[in-house]
Amino acid sequence: MALNGSNQDIKEKVQQLRSLFLSKHSANLDSGTYDQRDVDKFKTNDQYVATFIRSYETPQDGCEHVHESLKFRREIGLNDLTPQSFSTELWELGEAFFHNHDKDGNAILYIDVKKHRRDAKLLPTLKKCFAFMLETHTKQFPGVKLCVLLDLAGSGVSNLDMDFIRFIINSFKSYFPSLLEYLLLYEMQWFFNAAWKIVKQMLNAEYVKRIKFVTKADIQGYIDKDQLWEHMGGTDKYVYSYEPEMFEAGSGGDPDQPDAERKRVTFANSNDSSVYRSTSMDSIKDSASKMNVNNSGAGIMKSPRGPPSRTPSRVSREDNSYRGKLLTICPAEEVEFAVEEEGGEACDNIILKNTHTHDVAFKVKTTSPEKYRVRPSSGYIKPGSETEVSVHLQQGYQNTVHKDKFLVMALEVQTESSKTFADLWKATPKDSIMEHRLRCVLVQGKDSSTQATGVTAGQKAPLLSELAVKVDTLLLTTERLQRNVQYLVVSQLFLILLLVALFVYWKMYTEQESGVNREDSQTQQCSKMVPQCQNS
Repeated sequence: MALNGSNQDIKEKVQQLRSLFLSKHSANLDSGTYDQRDVDKFKTNDQYVATFIRSYETPQDGCEHVHESLKFRREIGLNDLTPQSFSTELWELGEAFFHNHDKDGNAILYIDVKKHRRDAKLLPTLKKCFAFMLETHTKQFPGVKLCVLLDLAGSGVSNLDMDFIRFIINSFKSYFPSLLEYLLLYEMQWFFNAAWKIVKQMLNAEYVKRIKFVTKADIQGYIDKDQLWEHMGGTDKYVYSYEPEMFEAGSGGDPDQPDAERKRVTFANSNDSSVYRSTSMDSIKDSASKMNVNNSGAGIMKSPRGPPSRTPSRVSREDNSYRGKLLTICPAEEVEFAVEEEGGEACDNIILKNTHTHDVAFKVKTTSPEKYRVRPSSGYIKPGSETEVSVHLQQGYQNTVHKDKFLVMALEVQTESSKTFADLWKATPKDSIMEHRLRCVLVQGKDSSTQATGVTAGQKAPLLSELAVKVDTLLLTTERLQRNVQYLVVSQLFLILLLVALFVYWKMYTEQESGVNREDSQTQQCSKMVPQCQNS
């Protein structure tokens, strides 16, 4: 929104709102309720103030939105948040990310609802992360509005989180006003209807108009086919995958695409003036040097849960390694997943050792990224060093492990190269890239806690797998029962109304019949009395 002579009315409203806020909330300004950096921005940046001005609201409403926004920013420390403020697992999950644009040029914020789980302990972190994403977008693309796409396909009752939904609504209503163009609810399930009724009461008529219910049949009215995922009827084959360089580079979805072609927003340090700058080899090396170091001195990103290391019961490392032209990979053929004794996620490690004389860049891909968390999924290995890649199989997918594969890719990197990490892969000929595939298997062997003593896991893996299937079946059965209960209630109401109508009709009929009978009896009595009177 340009503020010049042609927008005199807006400039007057900006000055009015600024004066009203500074006078009405002077006590909060003096007490440190707000971050001084936000206060200074509000005092000097007319475009920022203009985002709180909406034609269907009064200046007093805008003033309260400013108060709520500045107070919220101070409470969560929004100005000091960086991508490193959040765990790697949160970025790897891919519950929300920017990708592509709608027909009007608005950036699409995609939210995969089926990946969300209600967790009161995690909710504050999710709120901060969502606010950080919106803040980064507004800094990098001022004036560019958002089309928020909530993918509800495949979601269930366990994904419904009213507290987080309220926060999303408040974010666009008070914290980041004028940012939302519209909200698309894709394939909303029937059990979200009650939640929608609650949410609708929180919104005014203007915001209700911005919420659109879409299906696979009509979503292309808002998003072009080439900007839409395949499962929604589009042609975009993009699958979200966390890459360590996302923290350093940005404005892209697929790391193999040129920077100009990438449209999904990723993040760097918010203090950097170029939030979405390209990744140089120096930045990759800096990232690698900041990671934890294993016994061999290699840069690795350790899992907070500590995935189990390979144990002596497995084939020895030398005998179970694939020796490629750039990397030695252990295991050689299979990634094995054995359920831990505590019933947590099954996991395994892939050891990558640089046997080349130059630096090597690597990537680890999988055929089913929604099932696995890979840390790190790409990076940089120095000559003679090795990196340990932790692969976690998420719960509920044990039965389909045998269908999946992992692909390890590697290429030689010249130390003096200035290409970005993505450009390295694009510029390197395919025959110069080393590739090695690994199968996935679910074993019934020994887990990390019992291998040393020789105690077998026995039927642990199949039992947990069977339990996961039963839980999924139970959830589906619960949903069916809920639908059946609704149908039963409706049927009972219909039967009750029908019985009441029949009773009323029967009552009216019996009263009418009794009336006719009384009249007949009286007539008969009168007819009998007439002859008697004549005889007398």
